[in-house]
Amino acid sequence: MMKLFLTKIFVVLTFFFAQVNIAQNKISPNDLSLIVGEWHGSLTYVDYTTNKPYTMPADVTVGLGNNKYHAQLLFRYPNEPNANSKDKIKISKDGLQVNKAKVISRKTLTDNEIEITTEYYGKDNNQKALIRAIYIMGPKRFIIRKEVKFDTGEEWLMRNEYNFTR
Repeated sequence: MMKLFLTKIFVVLTFFFAQVNIAQNKISPNDLSLIVGEWHGSLTYVDYTTNKPYTMPADVTVGLGNNKYHAQLLFRYPNEPNANSKDKIKISKDGLQVNKAKVISRKTLTDNEIEITTEYYGKDNNQKALIRAIYIMGPKRFIIRKEVKFDTGEEWLMRNEYNFTR
């Protein structure tokens, strides 16, 4: 009888903590509102041929997209205007994915910032890899970092990072 009672308690607590963890990792359209506006900064990326980092000036304008779950990013590169581009940050309606990648953590940082980390399995430099995107969003700082861990390796490598302030 006691064993059955303890088993039930264990199941209930496991379910509760799983739900708390999911709730903590959920993101909402309010998170996107932190980054709307003009940002100035840089893009650092690792050159595939030299394996060395290269940094160049970059700016981004962030606006809301077709709905509250979608932000449109317009990147400008002052020294390379031909490289200007568009991107998006789209969160799923259940708040568990960003750009179709699973949210593995959402942390509250200091200075009213949040850090959202997503992961998905894909390819980088024609190699199978686990790919991680880290978004740091706040009123004064906005970072998008891409890291990869190749199937053949043990460590995470920084592939590129946008670092913006306003």
